[in-house]
Amino acid sequence: MSSTDAVEQLIERDVFEPVDSDGLRPTESFREAVDRHRRTLAERDPDERSAAVAELADDPETTDTFEAAAVTDPDFLARYVALRNRTDDLSPAQALTLTVVIGQFESGTPRADGAPEAFLAVDGEDLVRLVKLHERCVVYAWREDCPPCDAIRSDFDELFGDEPPGDLLLLAVYGPDCPRLLDREFDVSGAPTTLFTLDGRVDSRFVGAPSTEGLETEIETLRERTPPSAE
Repeated sequence: MSSTDAVEQLIERDVFEPVDSDGLRPTESFREAVDRHRRTLAERDPDERSAAVAELADDPETTDTFEAAAVTDPDFLARYVALRNRTDDLSPAQALTLTVVIGQFESGTPRADGAPEAFLAVDGEDLVRLVKLHERCVVYAWREDCPPCDAIRSDFDELFGDEPPGDLLLLAVYGPDCPRLLDREFDVSGAPTTLFTLDGRVDSRFVGAPSTEGLETEIETLRERTPPSAE
C-alpha cells in the first residue's frame, strides 16, 4: 500500500478531510474517537492494553497480535481502535498499515522521494512496529545520491508497479534518518539494503543492488517459506 493509496482510503472512510487546496486533517469525529480510546488505554497497565484493544475493537484475535509484537503505545493503539470501529471491510493487516499513515500526520511524513511506487514510506519506529506485526515484509532502505538505490527502485517499480501485492507488506525507509535504529534492530549499516522478513525477523537480505532475477527469486522464496509461528 503506497502512501497515496493509503491517504485516498482514509478520505473515503471519513478519517481524513481536505483542508484548503492541498492539506489534510483527521475529521473531528475521528479525533474525538481517538482521544476517547487513548484515555481508556492510558489508564490500563501496558501489559493489559492488548486485551483492552480487543474489547474496544471487538476483535479477540488482536490480543495475541499486539502481545506477540509487544506493542503498547496508547496513541498507536487508540488510532487503530478508532479506525477498526468505523471500517468493517479492512483486514487487520490493512488496518495496521493505515494506522501508521494516520500517525504520520501527527509526527511528520517520512521522506519518500526515493521509495518505489508500491512501497509505504515509514520512519524507523513505525518500521520496527510493522515488521513485528506482519507475517511477511519486504523492507527497502535507501539514501540519496546513490545510483544503486536508483537501480533497485526501478527494479521494484517494474516488479510491482504502483499496486502492492496482498500477501506482502512493502516498506521503504530513508536510512540517514535512523541509522542507529537500523543497525540495532536489523543490522543494516548501508544503503541500498533490502530485507525480507518473516514473522518479525530478517529471513534474508541483499546489500547493494541485486539483479532483477535475484529479487524475483527472493520474493518467491519469501512467499513459499512457512512462518515459524505456523510450524
